[in-house]
Amino acid sequence: MADRPLVSTLVPVYNGERFLAQALDSIFAQGWEPLEVVVLDDGSTDSSAEVAGRYPVRYLRQENAGIAAARNAAIEAASGDIVAFLDADDVWLPGTLAKRVEHLVANPEVGYVVGRMEVFLEPGCERPPWIAPKFLAEPQNGLLQTFVARREAFERVGGFDREFAISEDMDWFARAKDAGVRGDMLDEVCARYRLHDESTTHRERGSVMPTLLRALKGSIERSRGTEAAERSTQ
Repeated sequence: MADRPLVSTLVPVYNGERFLAQALDSIFAQGWEPLEVVVLDDGSTDSSAEVAGRYPVRYLRQENAGIAAARNAAIEAASGDIVAFLDADDVWLPGTLAKRVEHLVANPEVGYVVGRMEVFLEPGCERPPWIAPKFLAEPQNGLLQTFVARREAFERVGGFDREFAISEDMDWFARAKDAGVRGDMLDEVCARYRLHDESTTHRERGSVMPTLLRALKGSIERSRGTEAAERSTQ
């Protein structure tokens, strides 16, 4: 592709020394150029900084402020007009970054794309009882681990809500829909999502449903506000 856009790949990490190298390896294996990789360390106390230092990345550190704040700081630091996210414990499948970026380039009306993901258990980790076996057997709709967006999408929607300690991505997708930002789902399996003993899926399982309901409630309130504003101008 001629005049390929600079893609800033943003990797938030908090005590991710176990898997960070695998995530970064999968990014650089994509072969995309030009590429910027920003590792945003959200106050890790392990050797995440040393792992990141072995790669040609921009390493930034902040005091621990949560995943939403880390994502927002990474976006602010990014140089590219296109941004992608990969969490430090997940990996991209080969060649899939190009397919997502090329879809955006070919469809200027699209603000962001997501693909599909494989969910897998880290060896030695038992399947959580609340995770159905079919969730591991079949590709699932991806979220931020497959997400590639135009920077202007964040200018329209805003960043991630720091009030969300989990499911901040679902709140952002809801706000994007309400803001009229188009997102496309690709059938391509783009990432592998790792379940392990320290993953958010394990630690925060009781918080998932309440935060999803908060995101839905926010969307409903925004819709009502828009309808009221439209009626007032008629």
